[in-house]
Amino acid sequence: MDVRHRTVPSRPSLLQTATEVLVADPGASLADVARAAGIGRTTLHKLYPTRHALLLALAEDALDQLERTYREVGLDAPGHEFPSVLGRLVTALLPLGARMEFLFRERSLDAEAGLMARLDVLDAPVRELVGRAVSAGVLRADLPADWVVAALNSLVYSAWEQVSLGRLAPVAAPGMVLTTLLDGAGARDG
Repeated sequence: MDVRHRTVPSRPSLLQTATEVLVADPGASLADVARAAGIGRTTLHKLYPTRHALLLALAEDALDQLERTYREVGLDAPGHEFPSVLGRLVTALLPLGARMEFLFRERSLDAEAGLMARLDVLDAPVRELVGRAVSAGVLRADLPADWVVAALNSLVYSAWEQVSLGRLAPVAAPGMVLTTLLDGAGARDG
């Protein structure tokens, strides 16, 4: 039997597991996180001596994932059509839903100036993409770019949540986000 090409499912990382546990239950203890990750509480405490240290590591991991995704999508590549770049971005961001939710919901990190500055820097290429879309007449010029970026992030999170609840097929999620962002949810006139 040739096993060289067999795909072995990868085990979620400790940070991925911790993110999922804390998104599902923000009050989960470090013991709960350790149990879900399949490690001892002592091991977790050696890696992250305090809950805050773990939260910071989760936020940095989420930002690393966003940065990698933005780079892979090529947000700042000139000449790309807005809808196709946005479609690739939404498709790539959907699997990061738990990380995005953690970043946007964990209020204890709002005082971390370095994290907030990094998030702002990461959002810059998305704001620039929105600006290009406004210039191309794809998006309205009367909405601030920060508002459109916030709406996009919220729609991606909502799509991720609906997929995780089994209410939306993963393959349909990017189209739902794009349709809602570009066309809105209002009824069309005759």
